[in-house]
Amino acid sequence: MGLQFLGAVQGSGLRDPSFLVRRIDDQVVQLSELLHLVVVHADPPRPSAEVADAVSAAYGRTLTVEGVEHLITTRLEPLGLVVAEEDEEPLRPTRARPLLALSLKATLLPARRTRMVASLLSPLFWPPVVLAALVALVVADVALVVGGGFWEAVGEVFATPTTALLIYAMLIVSAVIHELGHATACRYGGADPGEIGVGVYIVFPAFYTDVTDSYRLGRGGRVRTDLGGLYFNVLTVLGLVLAHLATGSGLLLLTALALQVQMVQQLIPVVRFDGYFILSDLAGVPDLFSRVGPVLRSLRPGQPVDPRVSELRPRARRFVTAWVLLVVPLLSAALVWLVWSLPQLVQHGREGIALQQLVFDVAWQRRDWPAMALAVISIGLLLVPLAGVTVVLWRLATTLTTLVRRGLAARVRSWEDSMDDRMSAFDAPPPATEPAVLSAADFTDAIMYAPRVPPPRQGWRRAVYEGSGRVVNPGPSATELRRHELERRLRTPIHGSRRVVVLSRKGGVGKTTISLALGSTFAMLRGDRVIAVDANPDAGNLAHRVAPPHDRTITDVLRDLDEITSYATLRRYTSQALESRLEVLASDDDPRIGMALDRDDYHRLVELLDQFYNLILLDTGTGILDSANQGLLSEADQIVLVVRAGLDGGRAGALTLDWMEQHGFGDLVSRAVVVVNAQRHGAAPPEKMRRHFEKRCQRVVTVPWDGALEQGALTDMSSLHRKTRDSLVDIAAAVADNFVRMGARS
Repeated sequence: MGLQFLGAVQGSGLRDPSFLVRRIDDQVVQLSELLHLVVVHADPPRPSAEVADAVSAAYGRTLTVEGVEHLITTRLEPLGLVVAEEDEEPLRPTRARPLLALSLKATLLPARRTRMVASLLSPLFWPPVVLAALVALVVADVALVVGGGFWEAVGEVFATPTTALLIYAMLIVSAVIHELGHATACRYGGADPGEIGVGVYIVFPAFYTDVTDSYRLGRGGRVRTDLGGLYFNVLTVLGLVLAHLATGSGLLLLTALALQVQMVQQLIPVVRFDGYFILSDLAGVPDLFSRVGPVLRSLRPGQPVDPRVSELRPRARRFVTAWVLLVVPLLSAALVWLVWSLPQLVQHGREGIALQQLVFDVAWQRRDWPAMALAVISIGLLLVPLAGVTVVLWRLATTLTTLVRRGLAARVRSWEDSMDDRMSAFDAPPPATEPAVLSAADFTDAIMYAPRVPPPRQGWRRAVYEGSGRVVNPGPSATELRRHELERRLRTPIHGSRRVVVLSRKGGVGKTTISLALGSTFAMLRGDRVIAVDANPDAGNLAHRVAPPHDRTITDVLRDLDEITSYATLRRYTSQALESRLEVLASDDDPRIGMALDRDDYHRLVELLDQFYNLILLDTGTGILDSANQGLLSEADQIVLVVRAGLDGGRAGALTLDWMEQHGFGDLVSRAVVVVNAQRHGAAPPEKMRRHFEKRCQRVVTVPWDGALEQGALTDMSSLHRKTRDSLVDIAAAVADNFVRMGARS
């Protein structure tokens, strides 16, 4: 297929790693890790079974042969990255042609020569040289302002207009130097620049450099590449200023000033100038314009978040959303103005061309070659914007036509399907139905009342709802709807009881805190009986975090086991939180006790609790080799593994999963929920650590640092930060997802 694998995008703003692949037609495609592995192992072509085995080994999760074939057929073949074996002449994949993209492109300097020149110039990016150049630019600008001569230079141009040709020529040369700066910065960072060319951007002629390979660099290397063109413009300005000081030429002064105005223009982030790419690389999102549609769809009230938005990290998501809200109104207004002013632009363009033709005729009669050249260049400069406007409007028209066709085709398919259903209904004999019988069953909310939009519970939507006297109801936000969905999942009914073991291989990671918070979340939002058992043999403190100390413990329950025949009797042995109604059975912290409970004791205890509680959370000790903890794992339906947001915490968690897989608990590992407990402000797990646990377990959730959980005393759930409560609901929903899948316990 002639594919070139550019590697992972460094410093990406996406939650998951992404990879770049260059097709034979130089189109670059961004892929997820799984799709990238499929492409790597399917090139050259090999049987699907071999591809599935190779991808499974590299990805860390099993990918079936059917899954490989599905990904190839639905995702990779349309992108032109994999060719079906039966296709003798595969269709050439269509290139992406965004509305705001270069058109009418032509190559000025091939990739091989660009790399050669960039290698020779790369020492210019040595930091001391860059610093000296920037200082020299400030000194040069001060010298120009103090020295004057600007108006004399302007008068010189008005006196001999044909000398403006030299300014045009020098600005064109500086534009080429600008592109060499991008290529050289790319090469200096260790990537390979491509060709340098020229095309039309919107309505203007523009040069470009292919620096796609810079995505394999880190964020600093990519930003250096973006700024490389402006840096070479700085060097050009310094050369012009030195030449002006040496010769006194006003043309050189005007060119130096005009070039600096162009440098400021390049920093505009609205369209694909250097400023746009700088913002894109700072955010870690390769193509900001491709996110415009998803962001706008996600901002619609009551609509779910588009996957192209949810895949962004929170900071990148806020950054991209702000950029879209700024750019869309500006570009929409510019497009409306362009369409509205099109007749006048065409008319003025025709008049300008006619005037330059007249100038050319007069210059021809006088044999004034510079004036003739200036007239020809002026005609060309007038034609290029008109051609650019035509291309932009043509692309806009074709894009709208394609969208309309797709919409009509979908409607036609829906109409045909409905007609087929009606015709089949006519062909089939009418079913024998009994006449409807009216009864009290008709008196339901769904039948008697129109569906009601739930009122918002937070944010500006709630303010509007309450401020309008509950007349205007904008509905819940996408975040609130997601919270409702998570709450619905965690309320999944339980057949019998469920046992959830909260464990950690390392002490001091907040295991007891997570047990308390998770149990409280279940108790508050489910409404059925939830109990947390302090199964830490080394005098755990779970009960002290819920209510004042209780004088009865697990040891008392086991001693009186035969006498506990009802929930009311068992309730005498447990503490209960006033707010969440979570019950806790305390461990024995009597210093006179010299022997811990064993696995048989916990087995008898759990069997008793099964009779009276729907959900049992077991807060274990840290010794995975302890007989009691192994017995609790044997009793578990689900585990919650708590780790720290650091390398040592991740290693301890991974070792715990390794041990479980080696000792017959692989099913618990595959559906485990990993909780990364951030114990300080801003703590977050390393990306590779998160990916490791995501591949091995069902869900990975980070609980942000919260001062209310750090006190080690009675914990009030209402004092937690909203983000903390949301993360706990996320954990509870992931745990509850297995309640139905497992079915009733035999």
